[in-house]
Amino acid sequence: MLTVDAIDTYYGEFQALEGVSLKVEKGQTVIVVGPNGAGKSTLLKTILGLQKARTGSIKFQDEEISGLAPHKVVERGISMVPEGGRVFPELSVQDNLRVGSYNPVARPNAQRQMEQIFSLFPILSDRKRQAAGSLSGGERQMLAIARILMSCPKLIMLDEPSLGLAPLVVNMVFDFIQQMKKEGYAILLVEQNANKALKVADYAYLVESGKLVYEGDRDSFDKNPYIKTAYLGL
Repeated sequence: MLTVDAIDTYYGEFQALEGVSLKVEKGQTVIVVGPNGAGKSTLLKTILGLQKARTGSIKFQDEEISGLAPHKVVERGISMVPEGGRVFPELSVQDNLRVGSYNPVARPNAQRQMEQIFSLFPILSDRKRQAAGSLSGGERQMLAIARILMSCPKLIMLDEPSLGLAPLVVNMVFDFIQQMKKEGYAILLVEQNANKALKVADYAYLVESGKLVYEGDRDSFDKNPYIKTAYLGL
């Protein structure tokens, strides 16, 4: 589905990613873990077209997308929840969801998508007329994730969805991610909480200092001595 091949990404003369490659297959949940400043968020921004790769290739469903504008990438079926969620606080939950269906591919399916979201996540239906700014932190993150479902994505990218949330709320967010996984969405998840992320992962990548240093399935990550010590607290 998604193939990232040897991309180099720069901010001016600073190289943020060096030769990074990864794959996400249909219905698969892939995680990217690593320390702050490793380039994880830059990777997602590069895939979405918010940041341009200087070299390398990004293909989605066999189409080269590395030169496309972000809204064109969304129309192809890739959507991203940025770090912090970023809902529109003065708009209602329902209107926040409507914003997610702005693109011409999603617009004809907006009502059906909203009904599906309310069916999957009743708490958002209960709050649909409530201002998004009055929601709890976990509910706002849930709304931010649900909003991208309105764009009819084939691949969902999540940037640090648990950042700054209380442990109980983190559990709720990962339950939400697990539900999306069960619904068959392909997911690319950037997350510092490696323990939580590995529980939902089919495959994982470790990025440090802009380079891919390890990859493997969940079991291989659990058994790697360096990863156990540095990232899993074991």
